[in-house]
This record gives sequence, C-alpha cells and structure tokens, in this order.
Amino acid sequence: MKSKLIAISAISAGFIALSLTLGAYIEMIDVFTIVIASVLTLLPLYYKSYKASILAFLAGGVIAFLFSGFNILSVVFPAYFVFFGIYPIIKMLMLEKNVNKVLAKIIGFVWCVTAIFGIYFFYTLVMHEVLTGLPELVIQYIYVVVGVIAVVFYFVYDYSIVVFKRIIDKYISRIIK
Repeated sequence: MKSKLIAISAISAGFIALSLTLGAYIEMIDVFTIVIASVLTLLPLYYKSYKASILAFLAGGVIAFLFSGFNILSVVFPAYFVFFGIYPIIKMLMLEKNVNKVLAKIIGFVWCVTAIFGIYFFYTLVMHEVLTGLPELVIQYIYVVVGVIAVVFYFVYDYSIVVFKRIIDKYISRIIK
C-alpha cells in the first residue's frame, strides 16, 4: 500500500509541475492550468492520505516554480499557493470530518474572494500591471466586477471539486486493482 501511495503522489506532483509550468509560460491558459493542477492534488486522496496530498501540492508547485525560472510575475504561482492548490485538500478534509456545511461554505467563500482580490491587488498595485483594453465602465466598477467574478467562480469551483473527486476515484479504482 505504501508503494502505491508514493507512486500516485509522485505522479500527482509531476502532473502538477507540468501543468503549472505550462501556465507560467503560456499566459492564455494560466487560469485553466491552475484549476487542472488543483484537481491533480486530489489524486493521493484516493488512499485517504492528506499528508501525501499536501506533499504532492508542495512538491509540484516548487518544481514548477524552478522550471519556470522563478517566474513570480506569472499569476500561476501566487494563485496556486494561496488558494487553488490547497483548497481542494481542505475541502475534502472538511467533508470527511463532517464540518457544518454552512460554516465550510462561508470559510471557502471568504477565502476564495479574499485570494482573488489579493491576486488582483498584487498585480495592479504592487507589480503595476495596467488594465488596458477594458471598457471604461468596467474599469470604473472594477471592484464590483472582480467581486462578482470571484463569487460566481467560487460556487462553480467548489461544486466541481467534489465532482472531480468522484471522477478521479472512479477511474483510479479501475486502474488500481
């Protein structure tokens, strides 16, 4: 059992690193690769090993950061390490421990919206990225737009994590006998 857990954790870390590295180099797919990497953190949870999942999360992120040439200017790494990489693990842990569903939703919601606003402020205020090409109305109400996007994204993402976990468990059970 230990060797299977180590193998699936290594596979998870490798695919996470590949996904995040692609996102760091190809800006058009960065958000997509972050979501894919967050789903891949669920692979070791097939064996109910949260420690292995956290180690795969960290190893994949660090390896990708090294392969990207320490590219801190990419949205991939702050988003992955602050919310997207660890949230699926915490979500599954809260489901397993039967945490109050309303409390779990509130925690996840506040965490997601805070992370998305933090990433927005990091790139606009700290890195001085300019929002060019957006309509003037969107720029005027940018906080409302970012907030609405964060809220909608959270509920879709939160539900999809549970669905992806079921899909992963189904296919891994077919592969591993």
